[in-house]
Amino acid sequence: MKHPTKLSETLLPVILLVVAALVFISAWRLPVTATADLVGPKMYPGALAVLLAVLSGLLLMGAAPPHGDNEGIKLAGIVRRFVPLVLFSTLYVLALPLLGFMIATAALLMACFYLLGERRHWLNFLIASGCTLATYLLFATLLGIQLSAFPWS
Repeated sequence: MKHPTKLSETLLPVILLVVAALVFISAWRLPVTATADLVGPKMYPGALAVLLAVLSGLLLMGAAPPHGDNEGIKLAGIVRRFVPLVLFSTLYVLALPLLGFMIATAALLMACFYLLGERRHWLNFLIASGCTLATYLLFATLLGIQLSAFPWS
């Protein structure tokens, strides 16, 4: 049996669809620049707007179950998970120039994994290191964006 839909469960996806449409229209209206960049300034916000529209549509159709009484959604869960993630992100921004991309990003990912409940430190280290290395190689080789990998480089 389908659960009764609350107004907030319908209103939020509609608002997000409107935001996605506004972002897409705003991105489409950006002027074309004569740069060597193949992607251009319209691509990233346009792609995010399409992704937001798709996810909002899924929410509107009821593809995501209601959160019910999930403790992670209530104030205690927000304080326990969201606030530390904001703190970790702030520390990451401050540590990035000092520690370099590889160390700061791996440390951020490991801290986030631990905060989200993963207690196998070796697995946290392997996943964080692998994702950081893959991201660095993507930026450095494919996108041509140079990042300071380590503080000594």
